[in-house]
Amino acid sequence: MSVLEIRSAAPEDAADIAAVVRESWLDANKNLIPVDSQRALTNSRSLSAFVAGEWNSIHIALVDGEIVGTVGVNPAGVIWMLYVLPAYQGCGVGSALYDAAIGTIKSTGQRKALLEVLAANENAVAFYRARGWVPEGRRTEHIPGFRFRRERESPAD
Repeated sequence: MSVLEIRSAAPEDAADIAAVVRESWLDANKNLIPVDSQRALTNSRSLSAFVAGEWNSIHIALVDGEIVGTVGVNPAGVIWMLYVLPAYQGCGVGSALYDAAIGTIKSTGQRKALLEVLAANENAVAFYRARGWVPEGRRTEHIPGFRFRRERESPAD
């Protein structure tokens, strides 16, 4: 991997950040999401608009000038996203973004942080557990407009 750079996002980064989030999220959750929901996210323009409004709380990771990862963290200590393109996972990009997020949280004087991850996203759960995070609860709400596959509770008769 070439030189990794972490910097604050700028408004003009919104479309590239949205592309990283979309590709990473779909890859991480491909076994949980039916094809119609995958298609809806792939064709959604609202993600770019959302990122454009939140750019000042986002850091990006660049390799050779290309955005390959992103993390969003707010002053209240909430890491609200951390995504790395599949081709760059396992190369230290996520760790560098995570460190930037924790640095932001510490600089605001927060002593506690919060994040959410889909329990079925085993790679993400392992990533955070390796950094000392422990589960504090579980939510069961859905993401509006998306369906998730349900696991069977018992075999069909």
